[in-house]
Amino acid sequence: MPEHFTLAEARATLATIRDLAPDGLRLPLSDADLAAVQSADVEVKGPAQGLLDFPTEIDGVAAYWCWQVGEGEIEWWHPRDSGFAGRQRIVE
Repeated sequence: MPEHFTLAEARATLATIRDLAPDGLRLPLSDADLAAVQSADVEVKGPAQGLLDFPTEIDGVAAYWCWQVGEGEIEWWHPRDSGFAGRQRIVE
């Protein structure tokens, strides 16, 4: 897996994780689903909330593409030092 995900790579990886997650990425994330996520080099920030972060760099800033169980696609990002509270909608 890449050190930094492009948005397209992050979205494709999320689709693959959804296909591979034996328990369907439902809350709370099961150990089996967590293993599927971590095997894709995606960071789990909140297993109880289903928060997944895909490392990236945006305009030279270390950041994450951010997804939470219940959301359709990856539509948010945040700088690595701001956490979930710093989420911003992706502008394509």
